[in-house]
Amino acid sequence: MKKAIINILLIFFLGVLLYSGYHLYGIFSEYYKGRSAYKKTSEQFVTEKKKEKKKTETEKGETSEEEEPYETAPIEVDFKNLLKQNSDVAGWIYCPDTVVNYPVMHAEDNDKYLHHLVNKEYNFAGCIFEDFRNTRRQKDPATILYGHHMNDGSMFAMLHKYTDQEYYKEHPTMWYLTPDQNYRLDLIMGYVAEEKDPVYSLFITPEEMQEYLRSVEEKSTFEPDTEYKIEDIRKIIVLSTCAYEFQNARYIVIAVPVPIH
Repeated sequence: MKKAIINILLIFFLGVLLYSGYHLYGIFSEYYKGRSAYKKTSEQFVTEKKKEKKKTETEKGETSEEEEPYETAPIEVDFKNLLKQNSDVAGWIYCPDTVVNYPVMHAEDNDKYLHHLVNKEYNFAGCIFEDFRNTRRQKDPATILYGHHMNDGSMFAMLHKYTDQEYYKEHPTMWYLTPDQNYRLDLIMGYVAEEKDPVYSLFITPEEMQEYLRSVEEKSTFEPDTEYKIEDIRKIIVLSTCAYEFQNARYIVIAVPVPIH
């Protein structure tokens, strides 16, 4: 009897082990498919520009080379052919030396790209996407971009790293390219917010948006290098992802879009 019970327990725990392994395989397989799909999309439609190098002479007469800062966006996106693949493409977001190198979608609701890739295949990584209420071409006081906080560090998981001042210093800007205009995103503040934070109202006027920025400025987890006056800001881009400081928390990064020609 005792031996039978032991055998039953062994079979049970073996079943649990096999089920857990199968479940983990499914999770890692989804991560892999998502990363592979975005890598393929990037290789197909994005060209990275090389920085120009400036030669300078030191006091000792030695020559050194330094990379010049980008005067234009550091990448080029083939929107013409990307839009043929999926007409919901609104832009492309890029942050040098990070995983953020993704197409941005705009659909008729905020559910379509929660768990679908740019090629329209199901994947729980989903896409980075604009709030469906936003008008394309950044005409609103606030444009919101949503992205999942994936456990493998992909999508918008890196946003939460802006709780560290040193990380901000290494990545003070991002880039948002669209078919009509390219923007340098100067990051000015980041903070933990509630799920129904007023920022998600989009604001009706720039003045409402400015009043909101004043109310959350002291909450920022980093100090920006860029000098700015809130009263001069007419538009912002809001980057939003899940956070885990409390239930349904969000981490938000506020950026000022600077048109680059």
